[in-house]
Amino acid sequence: MPRNVLFLVLDCLRTDAVTPETAPTLSTLAAENPSFESAIAPANWSLPSHASIFTGEYAHEHHVYHRRHEMDALPLVDAMGDRGYRTVGVTSNIYFSRGQGFETGFDEFYETRRPLNPHGLNPFSAVRDREPLEGPGARTYLQVLGDALRDDRPVASLGNYLRAVAIELDRRYDYKRRLPGFDADDYGFLTEGSDRSESILVDLFDRSAGDAQPFFAFANFMDTHYPYEPVQEYLDAVTDGEYSVGDVRDLDPDVAQSWVFLDEHYGGTLDEDDLDLVRAAYRAEVRCVDDRISRLLDALERNGLREETLVVVTSDHGEVLGETDLRGERSMGHLDSLSEHLRTVPLVLSNPVLDGGTVERPVPLHGLTNRLLDEGTDWLDSDGSVGELLAVDGEPVFFELPANPFHESSYDNYEHVPDWYAVREAKTHTVLGIDDGWFVAAQSDGTVTAWEGETERDVDDAPAALVAATEDAVAAFPGENTADDGQMSGDLQQQLEDLGYM
Repeated sequence: MPRNVLFLVLDCLRTDAVTPETAPTLSTLAAENPSFESAIAPANWSLPSHASIFTGEYAHEHHVYHRRHEMDALPLVDAMGDRGYRTVGVTSNIYFSRGQGFETGFDEFYETRRPLNPHGLNPFSAVRDREPLEGPGARTYLQVLGDALRDDRPVASLGNYLRAVAIELDRRYDYKRRLPGFDADDYGFLTEGSDRSESILVDLFDRSAGDAQPFFAFANFMDTHYPYEPVQEYLDAVTDGEYSVGDVRDLDPDVAQSWVFLDEHYGGTLDEDDLDLVRAAYRAEVRCVDDRISRLLDALERNGLREETLVVVTSDHGEVLGETDLRGERSMGHLDSLSEHLRTVPLVLSNPVLDGGTVERPVPLHGLTNRLLDEGTDWLDSDGSVGELLAVDGEPVFFELPANPFHESSYDNYEHVPDWYAVREAKTHTVLGIDDGWFVAAQSDGTVTAWEGETERDVDDAPAALVAATEDAVAAFPGENTADDGQMSGDLQQQLEDLGYM
């Protein structure tokens, strides 16, 4: 039975991207181990989905889905810690971060989005912890300087503080573009964060070789998240040299950005050739993160840990790349969509003790959480199939799209995005219930729609139990929050813009 757990979340990875051509490592893992054709993400974006992964609950139960919501406990981390595991979190995702309370309970927690020393204080997180509603001022920055000097590792923390000051000054005054000798190009910043995350995990494996204490390591990799910034090597690998990095960088307008795509689509100016380029760039990013998995597996093997480690590879949600969903709507990214490419994610459990096999029926992604909560890794010795153990008999699977009020202001910049879409995205909770080939979408505005397969049907024809369960789920959300109250720091706003959220 494996004693360690390596839980990898490849942000925005859609199931159909896992092919031998695009993701050879992950494809081989899926073929040789238990894998799932229809693992359903709990929610359509990182914050509520990660909250579900750590609690084993849907968003309508844990109520963490707004950028100002924070986690006050991580039951999965606590359970693994209680079993004697060293618990390690690694992330470059701003929503799986200290700012949302996700460091809670971890023995070690590293944020790698910024080029900081992982063993020192993270000044950006420290500022957010102290930030008043009106935004941080000189007093806040002086307090954080004091935190750095009092930290257990003051040299690393002071170095991080100085780097953070330089980053913030550049954000405000754009000095790098004015001074010779500075590289102001941030192309590939998500890959650089993932490089740092990979190094931290490899270091953990090196430290754990021969260690009696098992580890539970959870890492989020952002390679496949917008913006797509592949290197030429991976573009060549998935397109046979059809595109260059210059093509990706010169894409204008950047229809890989959700709002730009919607504006172009509803404005009637969408260029399908641009979409082909976006899809190629996405596949190249998949190839990049697939190589990363290969290197991590090699590092486990090199340290004699491969047979002792359960490797979980999945995603917090998928990604839409211009396809049409159940409603007949096209979209991009992971906003308000009922697309199979958004709700369905890869899920592979890898260890030499496990037999291969593919589970076809829908299972909730966080069903894995509940097994780990209840039994650690002991359940892997059960006579029951892995697929059966992740599902709850007689209950539908839900995919949830909570209201995102902080997106409301984004629509002001795009004249062709319809008002009804803005209202649904920013002010309306939606739950999609899935059971036995039926889909029922219930919205907090009272709208209920049903499909059998991809064919829209009258709601009265849908299974009554599925309709009732889906309506109950959406009713369990708190009242709709129609405004994003409170000011946003300049640093957070910049990060949201970088990731295409604003």
